[in-house]
Amino acid sequence: MPTFLFNMKENELLEKIQKEIEKEMAPLGLDLLDISFVRGVLKLTIDKPEGVTLDDCVNVNRRVGLLLDAIDVIEGRYRLEVSSPGLTRRLTSIKDYEHFTGRKVKIHTEQGMIQGILKGTDGINIFIDTGKIVHEFLLKEIIKANLDY
Repeated sequence: MPTFLFNMKENELLEKIQKEIEKEMAPLGLDLLDISFVRGVLKLTIDKPEGVTLDDCVNVNRRVGLLLDAIDVIEGRYRLEVSSPGLTRRLTSIKDYEHFTGRKVKIHTEQGMIQGILKGTDGINIFIDTGKIVHEFLLKEIIKANLDY
């Protein structure tokens, strides 16, 4: 099978799994930030406004494991891993910047590094409040960005 067809099938599978998992997590007050399936490992990254606990990860692992067994969409054996975004998670997409609005961040651009509170995005620009001024960056101007603990 050509690689692009395999990738298309894999993307469709991940989308289907993601929709089912999001339904399962909504009552728990959790968001699914990322999902990937690489070499037999289905990795989920979850978050909630007050932060994720170990109990949250265990609960999601059990619930999603039972759900995936019931809908039986993954062929063969797989391992399920559930984790939090981490204290210094890297921000890479507009979705990340939207989700982590209000959190402390560290942004690296060609002009240097800036730390402050992520004020949000308008879909094109990222806004960082340093306490003195609100800086505005295009996503493509940001070399690296992480949550700042």
